[in-house]
Amino acid sequence: MKRAFAGLSLLLVLVLSACTGLPTTGYVNPGRGPQADDSQAFAFVPDGPQDGASPAEIVEGFLRAGSGPADDWATAKMFLAPGTSWDPRARVTIDRLADRRATAGADGTSVTVALSTIAGVDANGAYSPSVGGATEALPFTLARVNDQWRITSAPDGVVLYEEVFPTVYQAASVAYFDPSWSYIVPDVRWFPRPLVASRVTTALVDGKPSAWLDGAVKNAFPDGLSLVGRSVTLSTSGVAQVQLPQAALGLDRTTLDRMQTQLARSLATAGISDVQMTVDGTPIAATELPVKVTRVDPSPAVLNSDGKFGVLGGDAVEAIPVLSGAVESLAPASIELEADRSLAAVLTQQGTVASALADGGTFLLDDRPGLLAPSIDSNGEIWSVPRSAPSQLRAFSPQGVPREIGNAWPDASEVVAFQISRDGTRVAAVVTVAGVREVWLAGIVREGTGVSLGAPHVLSFSEPGAFDLAWLDDATVGVLTTVDGTGHLDELNVGGRGTVGPVPEDAKAIAGGSASVRILDATGRLFSRRGSSWTLVASDIRVLAVQQGTTS
Repeated sequence: MKRAFAGLSLLLVLVLSACTGLPTTGYVNPGRGPQADDSQAFAFVPDGPQDGASPAEIVEGFLRAGSGPADDWATAKMFLAPGTSWDPRARVTIDRLADRRATAGADGTSVTVALSTIAGVDANGAYSPSVGGATEALPFTLARVNDQWRITSAPDGVVLYEEVFPTVYQAASVAYFDPSWSYIVPDVRWFPRPLVASRVTTALVDGKPSAWLDGAVKNAFPDGLSLVGRSVTLSTSGVAQVQLPQAALGLDRTTLDRMQTQLARSLATAGISDVQMTVDGTPIAATELPVKVTRVDPSPAVLNSDGKFGVLGGDAVEAIPVLSGAVESLAPASIELEADRSLAAVLTQQGTVASALADGGTFLLDDRPGLLAPSIDSNGEIWSVPRSAPSQLRAFSPQGVPREIGNAWPDASEVVAFQISRDGTRVAAVVTVAGVREVWLAGIVREGTGVSLGAPHVLSFSEPGAFDLAWLDDATVGVLTTVDGTGHLDELNVGGRGTVGPVPEDAKAIAGGSASVRILDATGRLFSRRGSSWTLVASDIRVLAVQQGTTS
């Protein structure tokens, strides 16, 4: 690792605060505007241009200086000739340290930098992984300025090594509502650490959701309502203030309360705990609203080897009144429970999809061949699709009335597994494209009586051996994979980086837990992850049910 950073020519500086320890949040300081939103954690301080440096060395130094966003990337701009246009905010390219190569052109005034790209972040802060093996060539031109080489043309954006990126940029969530104004939906973005509070606020008030969420979420901030002056300042009492125009005073109280809720939830991810909307310095009367939670009941819902379905408590299965009997009568191979436990979606051992209702009724919904485990949306409809026919995705009322879902996984030849998020706005799926398994997200767009999927957003371009997935929380999808006989859990962050970890041997199914992950293996053993280890919870379990939330 030391060798990996030797070429950075960076000084890692610890910015000391008045407090002890190392604070990791709090990017607004008293009396300052967003441009002075200094990080109180670690900051890279890159070197400026060196006298006598060659064209290739100037370009290499310029790229390294992309790690210093202070004063609008002032150090990087020192490498540019006067009058050179360059927008550092246009994008971030994340690449591998070992693969970056700068090659000077034969004319002596040009340099091309070859990169192996890992991911990219667009001007709005949206993160997207790169296709495996992706490369990029960046062209630069230079000229002599006062007898020193300086850059006269450079691609917009900055380039950061994958090790450096999370130190320079911070993930934060722009908070939107679902269409019913009941849930908060996080739209994860990445912003420079010194600017995170300001950029999150600007994205919410003046921007739009990420392209793949467009049409699936709601923003209480009206179109045309823009920030005034500095987007975030901190009052003497420690409250972050967001300045809005006079037009905000004409909005109804419900809209203002929703705006306040979105602001508070968004800025909380930037380390700000108290926020206030103002007009001409006067606070606007608004209150943060309660929203529905998407946590899962701490007790797993299971079908045991005796065919009994209910909530697991110790070694016993406690039946859900009436519903358990209806579920058991369907001989389930998979089960998904609605949050209030009034409905279950079942894939039967015969391969059909059925519903079980709280009054004990059951309905056959779908008998097409090759069906996957179904999923329940926030409107109580049950989604079903044949594995080999992704475009034939349908949603059924609990009583069996079908509707087609438009734009379902275009270009995919197969769907391996899918699940709807607990807020009902997104669907995650393992799909096969050109023989390669990938993980896709899509927003659920409701227009009138029609339902369709938005443009797909790729979470992972290569998931060989992926066979099951689950929403672990509002911003993480867990994917079970098997490669060369060894199982893994890939935890893919929606809008960010992921991790890979081990799973119990012969893992068969995955479900999100209250604060963890649940795995059922092929022998009927149920595990829960505590910290970094897996704990055996129960044995003789036939089906681990997916829960779309909790009744509490």
